[in-house]
Amino acid sequence: MSSLLVCRRRLLAGLLPPPLAGPSGAAVLDVLEERARLTLAAIRHPASAAEADGRRAELRRLLRESLGFERLPWPPPKPRLVGELARDGYRIEKLVFESLPGVQVPAHLYLPAAPRGRLPAVLFYCGHWWEDSKTRPDFQAFLINMARLGFAAFTFDPFGQGERGVSNRDHRRTELLLVGVSQQGLAEYETRCALHHLLARPEVDPGRIGMTGASGGGYNTWITAALDDRIACAVPVVGTSEFFEQIHVCRPLDWYRANEHCHFVPNLIRYANNHELAAMIAPRPLLIIAASEDQSFPIAGVREIHRYARSLYAAYGCPEKAGFFEDTSAGHGYQRAKREAAYGWFRRWLLDEGEGSPWPEPRTETEPWDSAELRCFPPGGNRAAGPGIVAEALRLARRRTRRRLPRDLGVLLGVARPTRRPPPALPEGRFVIRLDDGVVIPGLLRPAAATAPAVVVAVDDDGKEALSAEPLLEEARRAGWAVAAVDPRGLGELAVRERGWVFAVSLLLGESFVWRQALDLLAVVRRFAGQPVALYARGSNAALAATYLLYDLAQSREARLSWYVLRDGFLSFHHFLDRPASARASFALHTGESFRTAVYDREIPYHYFAFDVLRRFDVPELLAAVPAPGLAVNPIDGDWKRLPEAEARKLVRPERLELACEASAEEIAARFRKFLRPAGRLLP
Repeated sequence: MSSLLVCRRRLLAGLLPPPLAGPSGAAVLDVLEERARLTLAAIRHPASAAEADGRRAELRRLLRESLGFERLPWPPPKPRLVGELARDGYRIEKLVFESLPGVQVPAHLYLPAAPRGRLPAVLFYCGHWWEDSKTRPDFQAFLINMARLGFAAFTFDPFGQGERGVSNRDHRRTELLLVGVSQQGLAEYETRCALHHLLARPEVDPGRIGMTGASGGGYNTWITAALDDRIACAVPVVGTSEFFEQIHVCRPLDWYRANEHCHFVPNLIRYANNHELAAMIAPRPLLIIAASEDQSFPIAGVREIHRYARSLYAAYGCPEKAGFFEDTSAGHGYQRAKREAAYGWFRRWLLDEGEGSPWPEPRTETEPWDSAELRCFPPGGNRAAGPGIVAEALRLARRRTRRRLPRDLGVLLGVARPTRRPPPALPEGRFVIRLDDGVVIPGLLRPAAATAPAVVVAVDDDGKEALSAEPLLEEARRAGWAVAAVDPRGLGELAVRERGWVFAVSLLLGESFVWRQALDLLAVVRRFAGQPVALYARGSNAALAATYLLYDLAQSREARLSWYVLRDGFLSFHHFLDRPASARASFALHTGESFRTAVYDREIPYHYFAFDVLRRFDVPELLAAVPAPGLAVNPIDGDWKRLPEAEARKLVRPERLELACEASAEEIAARFRKFLRPAGRLLP
């Protein structure tokens, strides 16, 4: 069933609300969800073997760019053996390999006790199971039985889990986004490190490599197999669905508070649904394992992906290589029935044994997940990946290549600048502006703009009502200026609680949410195209959106910009990376369930990040292009502290932008009076 048909059926059933008429945060979410649906519906899935083969190279190129893993160091150093365990019918080599510089990854290689000849091998990527990770009993059982069947089986702890955790923060490291590496790109990079080490083993047959994993590990199996033909057989487990289904069900959950960013692949749904991942794998053997009841991956969408894969594989002449197993006995995880289905599939396609049907799992004894014998690091010596991830982001940021800025930032920030049309004048008092995408922007205009010599457009992180007693705006009114206080999407009347979901869907669409906010402000500024306009933005979100708008107005010259104020904002994206105190706190690891309730204090809000932005431009370059005089008030650093004036002056040109690093609201108003004093400025 297509995502379009699913959405229509839900509308008829009353499961999706109709678009809201007035300003509201829910309407912002509705518009974003609808844009995701339409974007996915526009993708034409490969329908024949020739079409799949013809599109594979381009799809892989786009996916590699979205992941960004090729920017990370390669090849990885050789792993070191730190211990070995002999067991009944199998043995475990305990290994540690380095992925990023200084980032240690604990791993287990399961081998038959008495291997014969070159072995088929399976790479197992753990999903998001926090404390136990690679030693989770269900995972141990799978790996043990694969070794007893004659396979080499390699697994390791992903960042933030097992002996590298526990840390939710390491699953939501946004720093690498600034330099063009997504969270799933980091997961793919470490997977490739593991695959590199597995293929280097003399006992492994490089022509018989399989891959599997559950949940996030299932998703990672899809990604790796789609990109790498060395994966001869793939078994993603509870890690797949039609993408719009997943976007829809995760909306009320705020995508699990955005605790894990691995599914948030920049620009992905512009060119691929899960169908395209299947097409990139075809015609290699693919078994999709799902649960009938799974909140994250609705079964209807999983069945749709299998129907598509089966049809495509039939076009290749091998429908039997597209398998599907639906577990009705257990939900999300890698429980026994799912393992048995995987055993049978791997036996058929990598051992040439059986017909691919489930192979019954014998009685299997596993060890306690926290057994000291299973550890690769010393007891109590878990090692966080966070410091190495942040260090790599800083290294890549220092290596950035400068590029000429385009006239339209939408080219880089994923949203085309809307065409200008003559807008109607705004009435005095409360007003609304309905945008082309359906969002309704609310504002308040006092007094009427028609008789005013100029207009101040004002925006605040806390909403337009928070500006009611702002001294600078009162000063502007006394000078006869009109003031238009406005709420762009995400602020004030348009505030949303599901910020993680908004960030995720925006990133999947390849959009910057803050650039969307800037375009909302542009729609207001356009209503005063014949008058001088000043811009006042208070708060880190409002200041960043206003910075984008200032650059846009400098390029388009749509408005006569007189003056601007950026208050309590950032002056560089580098401050999102260089934040000593906050980063140090973020490296802390947790035990038990405490990580689930940990406060993500002092984080830079994820929607401020734009993918690969630091390779293209930084905030000072945008401000340097603005000819109008301006004032940066109380700029902040990455630890949310006032930026010292000496540091601020290194970032901005004093002839273009004044600094006031310790100014009160009254002092800002005084600066505005000073601006009005020269001849001609009171009546520009």
